[in-house]
Amino acid sequence: MAIVKMNKLSVIGMNEEKKSLLKDLMDLGVVEISSSTDKLQDEEWRKLVVRDGDETTAAQYDKEVSRTEAALDVLARYGEVKKPLFNVKKTISAEDSLKLASQGEKFRQEVDELISLNDQLNEAFSQENTDNNLIASLRPWTSYELPLEETHTDRIQLRLGVCPPTADVNAASEALEAEGLPCVLTELNRDKDQCYLSLWYFTEDQEKVFDVVKGCGFTLAQLGELTGTVSQNIERLEAEVADLAARRDKLTADIKDRASWLEDLHFYHDINGIRRDEARIRSKLVKTESTFTFDGWVPVAANTAVSQLLEKYTCWFQFEEPAEDDDIPTQLSNKSFFEPAEFITRMYSLPNAREVDPTPIFTFFYILFFGIMFGDVGYGLILMVATGLVIKRSGMKEGAVLQLMKVLFYSGISSVIWGFLFGSFFGDLIGAVTETFGSHRINFSPLWLDPAQKAMFFLAFSCGLGVIHLFVGMGIKAYEEIKDGKILEAINDVFIWYLIVIGIILWIFGGRVGENASAIGKWMSIVGFVLAIVLPIFIEKGAGKGLGLWNIYSGVTGNLSDILSYSRLLGLGLASSSIATVINFLATMGGKGFAGIVMFILIELFGHTLNFAINALGAFVHSCRLQFVEFFGKFYEGGGREFEPFKKDTKFVNIVEEGK
Repeated sequence: MAIVKMNKLSVIGMNEEKKSLLKDLMDLGVVEISSSTDKLQDEEWRKLVVRDGDETTAAQYDKEVSRTEAALDVLARYGEVKKPLFNVKKTISAEDSLKLASQGEKFRQEVDELISLNDQLNEAFSQENTDNNLIASLRPWTSYELPLEETHTDRIQLRLGVCPPTADVNAASEALEAEGLPCVLTELNRDKDQCYLSLWYFTEDQEKVFDVVKGCGFTLAQLGELTGTVSQNIERLEAEVADLAARRDKLTADIKDRASWLEDLHFYHDINGIRRDEARIRSKLVKTESTFTFDGWVPVAANTAVSQLLEKYTCWFQFEEPAEDDDIPTQLSNKSFFEPAEFITRMYSLPNAREVDPTPIFTFFYILFFGIMFGDVGYGLILMVATGLVIKRSGMKEGAVLQLMKVLFYSGISSVIWGFLFGSFFGDLIGAVTETFGSHRINFSPLWLDPAQKAMFFLAFSCGLGVIHLFVGMGIKAYEEIKDGKILEAINDVFIWYLIVIGIILWIFGGRVGENASAIGKWMSIVGFVLAIVLPIFIEKGAGKGLGLWNIYSGVTGNLSDILSYSRLLGLGLASSSIATVINFLATMGGKGFAGIVMFILIELFGHTLNFAINALGAFVHSCRLQFVEFFGKFYEGGGREFEPFKKDTKFVNIVEEGK
């Protein structure tokens, strides 16, 4: 059964055994503990119980997880730790886990040290940036030779300032002279952004002087509280920058020396995550002074294991069938061939626990459609080899990435098969090579048909596959309606359209099948249309008199558009091989010479790589679309909630009990 049947679990236990019981449940990993919100909102329950939980402890562990993630990020950035393409958990035994857990203080100190090194490194970076910015701001003033702290004498003020590069400094000097103000305005430097000036004037003339120089946009320079000349400050800052760079190198080297801590931090991260989850789960429990209780969900197949565990404790428990209004979680369980396609189901939405899991049904169609759209022996082989190597060498045991790789591997096999049927090996590569560089052309002949030569037949074939695909989806809907006792609805929604669609096809094309096929098809269509008009009256008990005509209109247009959607099998199937053929033609235009061979290799590598990527993506997306829109649209509700058992949810390590 693709969707695992669930039972509702209720438990009442003793508070002194709570910690041990929850730990054993986590190790077992098959019980989803439900929230206690409903109980706490019930007036009767509120008189008896209060919410359990240890939010402070959970927050402390969560903080430690965050700090460890920060330390791991430091190692990743500066520790020259090679990050794997895919995350593979390291397996350790429960006994080794206990030994490592006893070194928690050591691991915490390692986290502290890495965070401290990173803080020092960031401080050095920040100070270096500050110094470099200050050096850049001082360089235009290098011709000013007086110490920067000397800004005045008893009677004279010495000021540095800037004005726009378009300002006329000479005109400003002349204006000062015209006002009879004894002062010196000197241009020290100029660039595209500013003009850099020094201004000397008598203290008693300050107000008049600034009234004049403001006319040219003069503003005082902001150089901070520096002492010494500009050149001395630049020299000092450059030496400081060099020291900071050396300090950064030393800190980076110190972090690299601690790369061996990676496995320690991985374990420390996950063990704190486990402890945090243990503390958090208690918030889903309610308690009295001496007891606690919770409800949850258990796969029926795990009832025995859960019973054996709970019987070790002083507790009461029971398993119940779900009620009609219960929010039952969904857990998929498919055979090994179909299991990878669960990735595609989850991309859309999990089925709810009361409907059919479409995964084992659409898997065949998905792989078939992908192969038709990608149909090329060469491309299929590349896809198989690439995904096969990832599956074999990555060490992944589970996860969405592994499921995707397996689906693409199967799709690669399908592409190879259809490539032989269509006669496509990197398009017409064999023919192009033998004709250009050999004595005569050798073609890679199709075992069935060349889609480019028989496009109309291939279009009909694609739509025929679409009819089969849609009929299967409609059949699932009929099964669910019959299971719910809605036989007339199943006839109206599904079987009538079987009659109509098959009848129309026989009516139009039946002459090629047999003498009476067209007549049979005509009568099938007529019977189907009559039933489509009449049945809604019985289903709606007289209220559906006009509904039948609407059903005919919407059903014909909807089914026709759905069937025509499968023409994309023709479009993408032709695109893959046709583009490959064009690439081969362009590659052979250089002839047989050395330059032609180089040109051939470069164009083939670039062109087929691009064509492979584009059409693999297209085949993946459009195969998904045919499932999600056309197929699922016939029966699928979705909206299922993932079954989330209370278990050791780790990121880097997999802790296993001995013997498992």
